[in-house]
Amino acid sequence: MKKLLIPFLFIFMAAVAVNCGGNNIEKSIEYTAKGDMYLKIGKPKKALKYYNKALAANPHNSEAYLSRGSLAFFLGDYDAAIADFNTVLENDKYVPELYSALGSAYAAKQDYKAARENLLKSLELYPYNVSALVSLGGVYYSTGNFNAAIEQYTKALDIRPVAQVYYMRALCYEKLDMKEKAKADMDMVKSMEAMEKL
Repeated sequence: MKKLLIPFLFIFMAAVAVNCGGNNIEKSIEYTAKGDMYLKIGKPKKALKYYNKALAANPHNSEAYLSRGSLAFFLGDYDAAIADFNTVLENDKYVPELYSALGSAYAAKQDYKAARENLLKSLELYPYNVSALVSLGGVYYSTGNFNAAIEQYTKALDIRPVAQVYYMRALCYEKLDMKEKAKADMDMVKSMEAMEKL
């Protein structure tokens, strides 16, 4: 009888462990969603509280790390953002947006070498990542490589024309004393802003 009871006991314990783990995963997803909701309504402290609860319930919740990292980035805590983004990268190395976010965080810390490496990795995975192109242009601009910045801004504009990117490219042209091209881009900015007012 004992021999028959032992396998059933192990099956019961495994089922309990799976169900408890499942509840933690569900709670973690629920807490992440609550954090996202609080962030959308402009309550970052409550959002952070729920992201932390989500990670306490399930330390493998990549979405919670991404959300908490993004929140840290926008609050100016770039080290915390980098830590959370790197935690996600330990599990998934093929997320272009993650490398882009990581590159932007390094750029904000003025670690342009690490920023450039991560932004280039993002573009290697997905060459049409406008955010990564613009951020890489910003890194090149900040380091005085205006021709490389123009190249990145032009690629971004070919994918999605945005007034702010025309403006940044115009600044690069001005630095290179290319007045006609700078003026053309500034005219485009004014034209796009006028269209938005309609």
